[in-house]
Amino acid sequence: MMRLTSQWVILRVRRYWLGRNPLRRRSDRLEAAGVVVTLVLLLLSVWPAVVVGRLVYERGLRAERAVPGGCRPVTATLVRDAPDTVPAGGGQNGVKPESHAPARWRAPSGEQKTGQVAVPAGTRAGTAVRVWIDGRGELTRPPASHTGTLAGSATAAFLVVAGSAATLTSAFRVFRWSLDRGRYAAWDASWAEACARWRRRKPDG
Repeated sequence: MMRLTSQWVILRVRRYWLGRNPLRRRSDRLEAAGVVVTLVLLLLSVWPAVVVGRLVYERGLRAERAVPGGCRPVTATLVRDAPDTVPAGGGQNGVKPESHAPARWRAPSGEQKTGQVAVPAGTRAGTAVRVWIDGRGELTRPPASHTGTLAGSATAAFLVVAGSAATLTSAFRVFRWSLDRGRYAAWDASWAEACARWRRRKPDG
């Protein structure tokens, strides 16, 4: 595999190397220049990717520190077994499917609250689960985790680079396609000229 990869790289370098080969056409040099420009722009796209990743990371840090409405974790107790059955496609890759079941917890005011919480399918009544509630004791989303912040920033940076690579590759293919059209036209014209010259030189029979 490594040998094939190295051979592919060597062939591409030889193809686009801007040497003084007299057989190189103007279109070949333009294509090589297009490769250089594409690679330079791709390298430059790393900078905006870093900027975007940094912005997403800082926003994630602010979300981690902000705990809206007195959000806090509490322990809830299931009051009924969670269903064993789940929609088709659940529980793939060895992960136990998720279900919902009613649970009871105590609000900051001391009032008992009840609501549907997400638990693994088949969880039995009486099981203690951790939930997040707001200042009124209602269920709410947990604050952002640092792992999620890191994953989000890395994903954002990757998407910028991937999007730039896809755009630049598409633009280069269109550019090369236009060069190929010119090459094919020049090739046809050369063949037509050669055929005409050959017919003029052919002795009468």
